[in-house]
Amino acid sequence: MSELISLKKDLRKIITQKRDLIKKNSKLEFNLEEFNKLSKYINFDEISYVASFISIRSEISTGQLNERIIELKKTLLLPVIKKDSQELIFKKYHSNKTLKLGKFNIPEPINESESITPQLFFVPCLGFDLSGYRLGYGGGFYDKTFAKYEKLNLKFYSIGYAFDDQKQSQIPKEEFDYKLDFVLTEKQLYTFL
Repeated sequence: MSELISLKKDLRKIITQKRDLIKKNSKLEFNLEEFNKLSKYINFDEISYVASFISIRSEISTGQLNERIIELKKTLLLPVIKKDSQELIFKKYHSNKTLKLGKFNIPEPINESESITPQLFFVPCLGFDLSGYRLGYGGGFYDKTFAKYEKLNLKFYSIGYAFDDQKQSQIPKEEFDYKLDFVLTEKQLYTFL
């Protein structure tokens, strides 16, 4: 195992333990005022499809975030890990009743609808730094998805979603790690455009 991979693995353990404590003591998770600041950078009238996720374990809750996306009359999409691959596809969210536990026990839509290409992504972060790099869970799913979309010349925005205290001085990065456009926390919107 390379030194960088080992460093990321150790950092994941440390941040996960820290996040568990943050979640336990957190009173505010979604900050509408900070969310609304996105409209300074993104023309939401041009956005129809927004990918988010259903939070698990001690992740910052996506409940109010996802409700806001729906209130804005956007089609909410959730990730589905394609069977036997590391590729993410995105399917329309209808309700919590239409979810099943997928790979890694992550809730995903059970509908058989076709995959839809998001124009904006909210992505889970174990950690992030002030250069716009995120530490995910180690599967590289979002990095691969973003690289594929860039190769196809698809325009999209990427927004990390995390607790502010998950911020790190520096996230170890590899050449394939994708830089986010923003990180939204309960305290602040960070921009990296």
